[in-house]
Amino acid sequence: MPTAIWGLLGALLILACAALTDRTPRLVQYRFPGFAAGFLAYALTGARATDHGWIFDATHATLALAGCAWFLRFARGRRGDPSYDPDAVATGTARGHDHLQRYFVTGDVAALDQAVDQHRNAVKTTARQARHLTHVVALLGSLKARYERARHLNDLEDLIDTARESVASGIGGRTQRGLVQALLSTALRLRYDHVGAVVDLNAAREASAESIRLVPFGSRHFPFCSSELARCFQSEYERTQHLESLDLAIAQVRQSLKSVRRGAGRPVDLTMLCVLLAERGRQTEQLGDLDEAVEAGRKALTSTAPTDRLFLPCQNNLAIALRTRFDLRGRVAGAVTANNGYEVRTRVGDLDEAIRLAHRAAQLVAADAPQRADHRLNLALALYAKHQYGLQRHEDREHDLHWALEAARDAATHPSADLVTRIRAGLTWSEIAASTGGYAEAVTAFEHVIELLPRVAPGELRRYEQEDRLGRWAGIASDAAACALEVGRYEQALALLEQGRGVLLSRELVVRADLTALRAANPSLATEFEELRPTFDATPMASTDDRSRRARRQRDERWEELVQRIRSEPGFEDFARPPSVERILEQGSKGPVVYLNVSRYRSDAIIVQPDGLSTWPLRVTPDDAIEQNRRLQLALRPGDLIDPDRQEVVHDVLAWLWDRVAEPVLDAAGIPVPAAQAELPRIWWIPVGLLAPFPIHAAGRHLTDAASSVLDRAISSYAPTVRILAAARARYGGRSGPRPLVVAMSQTRGAEPLGNAAAEAELVRTLFPGSTVLTNHAATRQQVLDELRRHDWVHLACHGIVDPLSPSRGRLLLGDHEEHPLTTADISGLELPDAALAYLSSCGSARTGARHADEALHFATAFQVAGFSDVIATLWSMPDRVAQGFAADTYAELSRANTAPYAAHAVHQATRQARSRYPNLPGVWAGLVHLGR
Repeated sequence: MPTAIWGLLGALLILACAALTDRTPRLVQYRFPGFAAGFLAYALTGARATDHGWIFDATHATLALAGCAWFLRFARGRRGDPSYDPDAVATGTARGHDHLQRYFVTGDVAALDQAVDQHRNAVKTTARQARHLTHVVALLGSLKARYERARHLNDLEDLIDTARESVASGIGGRTQRGLVQALLSTALRLRYDHVGAVVDLNAAREASAESIRLVPFGSRHFPFCSSELARCFQSEYERTQHLESLDLAIAQVRQSLKSVRRGAGRPVDLTMLCVLLAERGRQTEQLGDLDEAVEAGRKALTSTAPTDRLFLPCQNNLAIALRTRFDLRGRVAGAVTANNGYEVRTRVGDLDEAIRLAHRAAQLVAADAPQRADHRLNLALALYAKHQYGLQRHEDREHDLHWALEAARDAATHPSADLVTRIRAGLTWSEIAASTGGYAEAVTAFEHVIELLPRVAPGELRRYEQEDRLGRWAGIASDAAACALEVGRYEQALALLEQGRGVLLSRELVVRADLTALRAANPSLATEFEELRPTFDATPMASTDDRSRRARRQRDERWEELVQRIRSEPGFEDFARPPSVERILEQGSKGPVVYLNVSRYRSDAIIVQPDGLSTWPLRVTPDDAIEQNRRLQLALRPGDLIDPDRQEVVHDVLAWLWDRVAEPVLDAAGIPVPAAQAELPRIWWIPVGLLAPFPIHAAGRHLTDAASSVLDRAISSYAPTVRILAAARARYGGRSGPRPLVVAMSQTRGAEPLGNAAAEAELVRTLFPGSTVLTNHAATRQQVLDELRRHDWVHLACHGIVDPLSPSRGRLLLGDHEEHPLTTADISGLELPDAALAYLSSCGSARTGARHADEALHFATAFQVAGFSDVIATLWSMPDRVAQGFAADTYAELSRANTAPYAAHAVHQATRQARSRYPNLPGVWAGLVHLGR
């Protein structure tokens, strides 16, 4: 029986290799019994047979070949690694899966770490092998789970790198490659949620679309791939608030549900459909969507076991849908006390069930899990809704309000929750506290939120992405200051206004901090600071590849560590912090500095003077400011500027500003009606939020009473923050005389001719013979940037385009603007220590949209950050002839003083002269402003 002998030898080789590698138990359980059974069958029957059938010979041949294969694998492994185990990969993957399941059941983070290690080892061991992608998918899943638990960005980076390497290798079947693409999409989308880079969201959508192309519709992996594409559309909707993206997300989830065999539906898809439909129902006020959302949420919950990791999210999402339907039914049916008793009971039932579900989810989630913040926030919102509608007894209302505050506070301060959830929870916390008069606690909540704002816009993002993310949270500083004023904390109100506004501008000023004192105290720290400073790139088109972004992230981490070391030095505890109250008060030495703050809680002027702070209530509500701004902007359209009838609206708005804002503030600041020929005092305005677009300097009743206007009582200047005002004053030094650069674009590709540009250039050249003049094609982006470094004054007579959605991409139209636009980010990225005065005779160079009012991002502030201590700019477009007249009058005044600090006086005088020429056209003369010292 030669075949039987060879089969026996093969079986013995397998056992020997297994014994030497200490894997016998697994071998016996999974592999050897099949070989042994075949051999035993032959031994029992074949030994007595006279004619050995071919099946028995094949059995022994298989045993023999398997034994040889095992021996060769074992010998090859022993030569390279004495601990080589041919079965270790499969065993490690199985153990990794067991660890991952234990984590899902018990929440044991150590098991999750072990799962990652086991799967990572399997991936390394099987590189270029047939089952490599199987192990990659397992590793990606465990890395995703660990990121979702700890929110460590390194896990996402590892996940993305591994997935991209697998995609690039091209190994594996279509379905496996599609699954890897879907997991890559998940990682990119999660990194977008974490950091905010739009390039990640775009790449995620592309990867998920590719996964749909690779994975067939009937595959068991198709629902996951389809749901991932839906999540990409959901993230796009959350970024843009475009309903089209939400519709696409809903359609994609339906496709996922449709692909599941027997129509059972996956709970993860059902609960996602619940969330998406609830949001669409809220936005469109369609009860049908909310009814379907609740139905889908119930199906998801009933088809999920209480021990399943999806059970808590299903509870939470159903609670959101029920609470949203409660709110919408109230808007549709009227007050909760309407005559339809059934409607009332149904609505209250929705809210009570939402509270029960949210409470249960918040109780069961692990205390250190990031998802706890989501569940606690949902509970807070549900309890607060019940309190708002008064749907319980008085003692129960107090109890519910207490737990709503507790839940919101817990969510806002949860250390591992994502930033958006913490900010939303902080704002909910502040609203609940303020609604019951707890303004001190509301201030505490706002402090937590404002501390998070710089992290919303990390340095690795492109500038316009930073602006977009900060723009979502406009108005926080105004409400925070109002609550602080409500409890008499004037100094804290100022600090919150400074810290919560101008985040990006302040960041740039910190980078350019004066190091004279630091160099004297610790030269090595000053040197390290100077070496790191040039690496900051403020341009909106910074590279978006992973390597560049990680380099910028590492730079930011190094920067934070360096700033902390500097603050540890004696005397530098406040380095790179917002200005102290003492320093703010110092800025009132040249004249009052007035914050104008409008909030839903209260509206005030905060007046900064050397002897302290004072406040004055403003009779302005947010709705008032919005309506008056709407009227003003409609009357400032180019065709209406020279229409006296339309300009009556501007007169009305200026009178409203005078009555409600300017006159009370001037009186409170001690600026009386001046005597004839008296020198007017200075005043600096810092209009916050909704008041930012208004020409406070031109407020008044100009057609009626004498001296009933700001122009007749004070010389006005503006500042975005005290920090920037202080920087402008600190950097200016005495200079021998101006060296103007003039950029005049009378002809511009793709734009209307500017008839005033050449005349303005000649005017400046005549008054200041040493001027450098660049016109039309000679005024290229690079040439202008180079010349700015060699001149201390600049006059720009050109078109400017303001981008209301992305201020950093606003641009000046120079000779090569179509190929190389000169943007606001390019300007603010300059460092010009000798700069003094910038005159921006371009359209709306000091204008910003409501979304970015807190950041005060426009051309004028860009020139301030670059180093110009005085900037003259416009709030809106002006007719060419008027712009030329303003320039002539302003420079006539400046030429007599021959110094930039006289700029505010020059603008003031030019504005009064223009008012005399065009008394019935305030839109013509009220738009020129001065920013700076």
